[in-house]
Amino acid sequence: MANEVVVDALPYIDQEYDEPGMKEMVQAMIEEEKKRYRPTKNYLEHLPMLELHKFETDVMRKEYERLSQRLPMETLSMKRYELPPPPTGKLTDLSAWNECVENSYAQLEHQNTRISNLELMQEYSCESWKSYLRLIANMVTQQQKQLADVK
Repeated sequence: MANEVVVDALPYIDQEYDEPGMKEMVQAMIEEEKKRYRPTKNYLEHLPMLELHKFETDVMRKEYERLSQRLPMETLSMKRYELPPPPTGKLTDLSAWNECVENSYAQLEHQNTRISNLELMQEYSCESWKSYLRLIANMVTQQQKQLADVK
């Protein structure tokens, strides 16, 4: 691996790099460019200042702060999955128990829906993904034909 060259410039398109003489030609082009290029002290001054925080959201900022302070990640709250009994003052109240039973039915139905979704995904998602990829491939072919017609 010490003698290998890692080229990350469009590796799925630029496959000519392994052809005989290509490395030398590329190296010569780089050297030629380096001879002609005379950088000034502020050669980037014509460009606008970088907006380094443009895409940061409040959630990302908070997460960066947490990471920089080396604080542990908050544990996932499982409170929504709990089925608590009625408060101690209402243990004999039938309507309070009915609310708890209705909550447990809602939780059970939610879990059943999640299981159904997982089963559907397991059965159909692979074929669905293949179909989507075929659609994308057809779109690429059509665009390439349009491009060829324009040229």
